[in-house]
Amino acid sequence: MGPGPVLDDHVRDDAGGVWIVTGWIVGLVVYAGVVLAWHAGFTAAAPFVVIPAVLVVMIGAGNLLSGRRPGRPAPRFNRPDPVPLTALRRDRTSPADHGDADGTPAGGPGPGR
Repeated sequence: MGPGPVLDDHVRDDAGGVWIVTGWIVGLVVYAGVVLAWHAGFTAAAPFVVIPAVLVVMIGAGNLLSGRRPGRPAPRFNRPDPVPLTALRRDRTSPADHGDADGTPAGGPGPGR
């Protein structure tokens, strides 16, 4: 038997939004707890109060000053072309190097012969 009919109150049309909101709320509660611990005299919590605030300010300032600009070309790097794998083989001979079956050099006689 397959799954039963989907009831209207069980339809999940939210694409993870509930988890995003939950993450923000839990993160803010934890941050508020760390700030409270810092104010209560637990000085080891100072980096956990200052660093996230500085990161948020720096990211926000970067978005305000430059942000994303549509239509910019992708970055191009000055790299040499990769070495083909055939150049790395020890046996560089091929059937064309040994000549044809009748003994003539590969590709037939050269010009002026």
